[in-house]
Amino acid sequence: MAQPEYKIIVSDSDDQIEVVLRAPNGDKWEYGVPFNRETGRFDFEDIKVIELDFGSDFADQMISDIRKAVKAAIAEGK
Repeated sequence: MAQPEYKIIVSDSDDQIEVVLRAPNGDKWEYGVPFNRETGRFDFEDIKVIELDFGSDFADQMISDIRKAVKAAIAEGK
């Protein structure tokens, strides 16, 4: 079974990561993931639904990639 694809974009205007998820059937979802610049913490409650729909390995990889994007945004001062 084909896995969905996602793109992670750091917002230039606020402390937020945009996640664009496209399922193999063409469905598309967009999520805003706010993060705290001082602590690096972020809140992405919808990951639970993504995990149910696409599996825990997929959700774990997405969280790992979001975590990397947050760290990079903080380091770059974006």
